[in-house]
Amino acid sequence: MEKIKIALLGLGTVGGGVKAILEEKQDLIQERIYIKNGRKVSLEISKILISHPEKYRAISPVLLTADFQEIMNDENIKVVVEVMGGEEPATNYMLQAMERKKHVVTANKLAIAKSGELLENVATKNRVNFLYEAAVAGTIPIIRTINDSLVANEITEISGIINGTTNYILSKMTHERSPYAEALMNAQELGFAEEDPGSDVKGDDALYKIAILSRLAFGEWPDLDTIDCKGITEITPQQIEDAKKRGKVIKFLARTKKAEGKIIASVSPEEIELHHPLAHVDGAMNAVYLHCDNAGELLFQGAGAGSRPTASAVVSDLFAVIEQI
Repeated sequence: MEKIKIALLGLGTVGGGVKAILEEKQDLIQERIYIKNGRKVSLEISKILISHPEKYRAISPVLLTADFQEIMNDENIKVVVEVMGGEEPATNYMLQAMERKKHVVTANKLAIAKSGELLENVATKNRVNFLYEAAVAGTIPIIRTINDSLVANEITEISGIINGTTNYILSKMTHERSPYAEALMNAQELGFAEEDPGSDVKGDDALYKIAILSRLAFGEWPDLDTIDCKGITEITPQQIEDAKKRGKVIKFLARTKKAEGKIIASVSPEEIELHHPLAHVDGAMNAVYLHCDNAGELLFQGAGAGSRPTASAVVSDLFAVIEQI
């Protein structure tokens, strides 16, 4: 049995989910790798980078480290999975890993969007994989769809619900008439929102995601400062009720299109008609609506928040890396 060793950077909500899935689904993943390419391969987490290893008494101390260079200096580690979040030191760690010829998988939409072409260029230069399916739309394989399944298409426009936290909050406010603060607290209790939900509710999270989708669809990065961004913190139950009376629903939408050679992107709550494809996407679900010249209109929907959905997308990227090692 060929062993491929990986390192996890971070063991929070997503990192814990990745570790759990790899342990629980080890046999299934091995079987599917064998079916796909005839190789008997197992994935092994050999190091986990965390700030305070002493706090994780249930995990073997051999696995834990607070020293990133311990991972860099281990030539047997072939893949680094970055799930620590934030711009730094995550971006620097990913760059170092790729310079050491290690493949990188991440869910870090902020680091990707803020770095522009840097991470992709370094991956190309070092001939390693840099995959980030989990960074955009939870369980929806939208990056593979755009890169592989729609190669014969020009995408003219993308709209979507790409933040599960805000969709859950607005759904609670719409269907149960919950005040914003109560809906947010409920989302936090269920693990759909962080203790500090600012990135979600103010729109930054969706902004980074729509920037990534713009890059994939149109071949260039938009200027983040030009993306109109408005969060949901000012939405009131009365606004939602007024929209209902007009036969509409308020959804937090991210949009991007290219017009006259410029990318026009936005993130904001909008009133949409009840017959709109995104009108009934509720709870912590995500949905991405593509307009293509040949394939026409396509709608993709899936879980968009929580430990396991995001971790599932990370593991799918790991599987893709294994195929190419």
